[in-house]
Amino acid sequence: MPFGISDSGEESQGQNPHSDSQELSAMSDNEKTQAKTEQAKGKMKEVAGSAVGNERLTAEGRTDQAKGDAREAKEKIKDVFKD
Repeated sequence: MPFGISDSGEESQGQNPHSDSQELSAMSDNEKTQAKTEQAKGKMKEVAGSAVGNERLTAEGRTDQAKGDAREAKEKIKDVFKD
């Protein structure tokens, strides 16, 4: 059945008003999870690099943590403007 057409053949007046909100919330939750994962992965790399004296791995870890921090900050800003 084509989008926007009901079973009776009439065009619908719109979508469920909550569907977009729920979809954005799910996306936001996914982004927040990715941010936390990136931060944790970065911390593990940093600690491992420090433990074995590998400066490149330590730097990669710090970079991953910074990326996760930036992603988390972006999501917090989006949450402020979502309401």
